[in-house]
Amino acid sequence: MTGIQIVNVTRTAGAGIVEHHLGWKDVHGAPAVGIPMQSNGQLGADLLHIKGGEQFPVHTHPGDHLLYCVSGHGTITVDQVVYQIRPGDLYMVDGAVPHAVGAITNHTILAIGSPHKPVDSPERMTWCDWQGNPVERPISATGSDLDTPVVAPELRRIK
Repeated sequence: MTGIQIVNVTRTAGAGIVEHHLGWKDVHGAPAVGIPMQSNGQLGADLLHIKGGEQFPVHTHPGDHLLYCVSGHGTITVDQVVYQIRPGDLYMVDGAVPHAVGAITNHTILAIGSPHKPVDSPERMTWCDWQGNPVERPISATGSDLDTPVVAPELRRIK
């Protein structure tokens, strides 16, 4: 890497989250749009936007992700337990563990991952069941594919 590039996440997130404006692309395999923020080919960050009521299918992906909630109210489902996410929350997702991100309201997250895969890359995620077995059609983290989702109690926050 030669030099430095500084990107303001807050300004980018607030700059008209309208699909395909300012370089937003469809996220491969999920009902979301994303814009690349930074990448050196190994480590990268993308801003992802999920409309309220939408969710990523259950999936795994290469490497792990740090996810930071920029705006909106969302969820992360791991082991069929749904955790609520709010602005300012930061959480790590083990890429090998089946999981799904959802949006209760319009939800924008900063996803930092290694290895980094572009938002529109078919290698970014693999649809799977809750045991991690690949599937051909996406499985929803809530609804008919999950008989009784368990909503986790509010997590204790460090102030």
